[in-house]
Amino acid sequence: MSMNSKMVACALALAGAVGMAQAATVQATVTADNHYALYSVNGGSINFVGRNEVGPVGEPGTYNWSVAETWNFQTDDVVYIAAWSDDFFAQGLLGEFNVAGGPSIFTGNPIWQVYRTGIDRDGTDPAPSTAEMTAQIAFASSNNLFRPTSVGQLNTPAATPWGQIGGISNQARWIWADVPEGQDPFSPGQNWGEYLIFCAVIPTPGSVALLGLGGLVALRRERRK
Repeated sequence: MSMNSKMVACALALAGAVGMAQAATVQATVTADNHYALYSVNGGSINFVGRNEVGPVGEPGTYNWSVAETWNFQTDDVVYIAAWSDDFFAQGLLGEFNVAGGPSIFTGNPIWQVYRTGIDRDGTDPAPSTAEMTAQIAFASSNNLFRPTSVGQLNTPAATPWGQIGGISNQARWIWADVPEGQDPFSPGQNWGEYLIFCAVIPTPGSVALLGLGGLVALRRERRK
């Protein structure tokens, strides 16, 4: 599947273009500096799965990003994550998605795409509603606004400033959206047109069988280009 094909898949997910394979059961472990909300697509509709803490304090954990949350849900191949920071010190999204009977997908994999909404969201704001997400995704789709993510540090003890986040593989990388040339998308804290909407087409057992191993190899080759 080419990079353009993957962006089209994200863009057309709500129109049912991706959900031809059997639904996937997914276990996702996710954190963000500072906030995220997770959504799945089922039958062409977007569904809210869950979010992390409101405000800066973790429950548990020192900060809201210190301890990742784990979610179990079904999807017709597609997940979306809305993410936004507190505009202070650093920002990023980290996650691991384990598909029952299929592969594990990590942030940093090139299947992830991101759309910058240009809308500011703050630490005490609620998660975007499913209606808002549907409208934003439709706008991004019609204007071809999903882009490759910026890929940062691996989830290891050396990752700055987060250290290693428990429950997420050290193969996962922190991701965010590109910023103006010469700037670091992860640090210092900025309001780079947030909130962001991340999208990934999750290979289900059925779609993996259809694509074959060649499709997964192609994804890895694209990441190296």
